[in-house]
Amino acid sequence: MDSGEKDYSFKEIRQMMAENAIQLRELKISQAQTDEQMKRTDQKLEKLSKELGNIGNNNGAVAEEFFWNALKNIKEFKGIKVDFADRNVYRQKGLLADEFDAILWNGSSVIIVETKYKIHPSLIEKIKEKKIPNFKKLFSDKADHKIYYAIAGFAIPDQVAEEAKQEGFFVIKQFADSENIIIENNEIKAY
Repeated sequence: MDSGEKDYSFKEIRQMMAENAIQLRELKISQAQTDEQMKRTDQKLEKLSKELGNIGNNNGAVAEEFFWNALKNIKEFKGIKVDFADRNVYRQKGLLADEFDAILWNGSSVIIVETKYKIHPSLIEKIKEKKIPNFKKLFSDKADHKIYYAIAGFAIPDQVAEEAKQEGFFVIKQFADSENIIIENNEIKAY
């Protein structure tokens, strides 16, 4: 035995095989228990995900309801006359479809209001690249109207509000501790 290997007797090999079989059974039991625990964890995560999604949806619904109530009877929006206000306007033309949270109309202007509980920076780009072009395609009967955009939210980071203003959007916020709103931006842009 020059190589440092040990010769095992048949009895020792049988003993090691028996021990390995016991360890393998224990491992299979442990794996089954782990699988069951993972299944329960997955179920809990799925339930939590649904609950968090519902909270997010509820926050969004609260924001939409608040800003709709503040806008639905408005007769003038920063110098633009408002004749009609519509909420959750959905339109489809062929394969193209979109929904707009609120639209304020008159004979020559349209103000589209995108409402979120918290406005994220990506919303500005989404409005420019998707919402405005979709509105123009879906409401071709308003082609001769000036189209303005507004973002409304309870939480609008200063940087996002500034970017929206630079794009010519109105920025609508809840006025401090009240049911009133404040509309910001005097340098709006028609699209």
